[in-house]
Amino acid sequence: MIEARRGQIVIIKNPKFSEMEGVIEALEDDRIKIYYPREYESSAWALSEGDELLVTVHTSFGVRHMNSMVISSPSADGELVIENAAAFELPKNREYVRAAVEFSFFVKKDDSLIRANCIDISAGGIKFAPEENILAQGDEIEIKFLSEEFEKDINLKALVLNVKNSFAVACYSDVNEFDRDKIAKFCIKVLDERD
Repeated sequence: MIEARRGQIVIIKNPKFSEMEGVIEALEDDRIKIYYPREYESSAWALSEGDELLVTVHTSFGVRHMNSMVISSPSADGELVIENAAAFELPKNREYVRAAVEFSFFVKKDDSLIRANCIDISAGGIKFAPEENILAQGDEIEIKFLSEEFEKDINLKALVLNVKNSFAVACYSDVNEFDRDKIAKFCIKVLDERD
């Protein structure tokens, strides 16, 4: 069985569609109940009992994968029940729900603290527009997300992967799993509210 808990993000792949995302709602020894946002409704309704799935779960122990199958067809409430199967790990494979959303936060590089505006965000990294052009590829930075978006301030370290024109892309290099889950849940909430 996969080491997962309620509220963690799942990504489901099936030949009938590219992928759909959701959140674990309940977990039993042999099954997992998943809530999926409305934007994935057509993908979910394409599934039938017994369909095989490749499932990725973002657990406290890292990203885990499992070969699963649909136990009961999707409900009108946005729930899908799948088999809780044996987990395996694929190294260097990190996929997170990404949401295009605007909010302000702070970036610290050395002794400089600047405001930045989010373009899109995931539990693995962020694309943003800094208000001052002081960043370069390879910079180690600190990021402070404010409590308005995440219910509490989140402080983490990141590595700048790319700087182009007026925006930068960074991946988190030091973030605890609790904060990563908060960011992932925020992304799911943003996606769900758009429907």
